[in-house]
Amino acid sequence: MIIRYARLGLFILFLVLAKSTIFAQIVDCSLTKCAPIVLKIVKDDGKTAIVKPIVTTPLPNPILNIQEGQYPFGTEITFTIPTGLNTQANASGSMVIQYKWDYETDWTTSTKTILKNSGVLYVRAQAADISSEIKKYNFNLFYTRVTLVGNSMTQHFEFPQIGWNGRWGMAASAVDKDYKAILERYLNAIRPNTAFNIVPTGLIEKDFNNFDFDLFNNNYGGLYKDSDLIVIRLGENNLDGQLPSSQYKAIMERYIKLIRNNPKARVVITSTFWKGFPNTNKVLKEIADENGYDWVSLEVIGKDDSNYAYGLFTDPGVAYHPGDKGMKAIADLIYAKIK
Repeated sequence: MIIRYARLGLFILFLVLAKSTIFAQIVDCSLTKCAPIVLKIVKDDGKTAIVKPIVTTPLPNPILNIQEGQYPFGTEITFTIPTGLNTQANASGSMVIQYKWDYETDWTTSTKTILKNSGVLYVRAQAADISSEIKKYNFNLFYTRVTLVGNSMTQHFEFPQIGWNGRWGMAASAVDKDYKAILERYLNAIRPNTAFNIVPTGLIEKDFNNFDFDLFNNNYGGLYKDSDLIVIRLGENNLDGQLPSSQYKAIMERYIKLIRNNPKARVVITSTFWKGFPNTNKVLKEIADENGYDWVSLEVIGKDDSNYAYGLFTDPGVAYHPGDKGMKAIADLIYAKIK
């Protein structure tokens, strides 16, 4: 508003210097709306001219195709300008719609976005240096069916010979202490009854060169069918030194695409928890980066001895698995990526 008055002042001064008589009438002006300022100019020759300076009209706010609330991962959110207001908006120049999530720093120019994480969505219309009011909307995503693709850290049945008597992730102290159970609680707090299934990875880890895709699909296809979240949590049983110059990457890509029965499903791949798997982690991260999957590194928590079950089991193999603290750390890192 101050800028507009400053410009008006310069305009009046110019006319005064030109020896013209000026009568100005402000019809209506407020912080949110300004009606045109009408100027009546009487020149020395007696002729009268009416000048109506151009006043910028505030841009209309974009409208969304859905209301704020809870929606499944991958929901498309589109933005439009209300019909009939496009001409008004474009009077100030080429108009665009911009959005920004609260976890982003820059505005994106687009007419749509995809719900990939819960958060606050900010939306505005922009034309030159003029902006509409910034509107914000709260969105929370949920998953309906989750598949955890993993080894003994995800689930291991009883093996009394080595002192393991559970039917859950080795070596959590109880069924509700492994990372699967913790992650399940996190997601069910947002949407109760989210289904969880576990797909074992022993065969592809121990002998990926001879992995039978058809047999695997026949045995486990029902578990991962139509999942909208798939967590690939494997690698500790690999013979890491055999991976270079092998077909491991191509086989793993085919394996993941088979499990991703739902093309809209989110895929999360983690590094190994154990140390000493540089080739495995390199390939898995390449697959994530090249296919647009989410990557979660567990390497930092794997370096912390307090995350292991040392001293809780006599068998060193069991004790080398994550204990309750390590299981929670795994769940927390995965959840931080998908929430």
